Amino acid sequence: MVKIKMSKICISLIQILFFFTISSIAQESIEHLMVKKMPGFELVETLSKKSDFSTFSFRIIENKKTTTIEKKGKYWKLHYENRNDKGKIGKKISKIDIMNNYRFAAKEMGGEVFYAERGKITFTLPLNGSGKLWGYVTALDGNYDLIIIEEEGFEKQLVFSADQMKRTLDSLGTISIYGINFDTAKDRLKPDAEKVLAEIVKLMLNYPKLKIEIQGHTDNVGSAQYNLGLSNKRANTVRDYLLLFGVENDRIVSNGYGLTKPITSNEAEEGRALNRRVELVKIN
Repeated sequence: MVKIKMSKICISLIQILFFFTISSIAQESIEHLMVKKMPGFELVETLSKKSDFSTFSFRIIENKKTTTIEKKGKYWKLHYENRNDKGKIGKKISKIDIMNNYRFAAKEMGGEVFYAERGKITFTLPLNGSGKLWGYVTALDGNYDLIIIEEEGFEKQLVFSADQMKRTLDSLGTISIYGINFDTAKDRLKPDAEKVLAEIVKLMLNYPKLKIEIQGHTDNVGSAQYNLGLSNKRANTVRDYLLLFGVENDRIVSNGYGLTKPITSNEAEEGRALNRRVELVKIN
């Protein structure tokens, strides 16, 4: 009888440990490790979710006007509530308190606040590498939703291998290349550009019938004439690099377009970073 009782006790303990282990794993897997909940609040898992990829339009203030900016990446939607002893949502912690908590926390962690009004706040935090975390809180008294997008940096998203470049050129006829960095206001390459340039050399050597135009593009900082000249010089620098590694002269054309062909708005730094690019265009 003692053995049976002990076995039952052991089974019960195992069940309890299993329950708490699974619960802990479930909570850890959905809550964000970097952006913490407010003290006194609990996650409502049934109203929360996490996915490897999604998009969200974050509210920001730009040129004194409220607008939105869409971000994509790893996604969290977390709902938190502060409940009293009777199990009802408490009203002592106001939506403004919640907003200000995240405003101060973001700044303490080296982030930026792009919008903060009436219990709503958009903020960013730096991630390891070149990525960025975007957060959006929309609060009521005693409860709030926290939206998070972990956006990968440009280098991770937009540096392609030679074969990837070829497939994109075959299907679209053009590809924007990031990671070919120059000294500020100059056409001299930075050392970190070699990795990307090596893939373009490989592209041209592996596909000897391919002909391309190397296009230089800038943002709108500076005059149109200045940017046109700078973009042309930078495109020529890339061309000279390819020639140095054995790519035939008659397979490459280089031109600068300055600020005349932006692919997004130049209002914010992120848009300007996308407009500063080298573009490869397939010549038929």
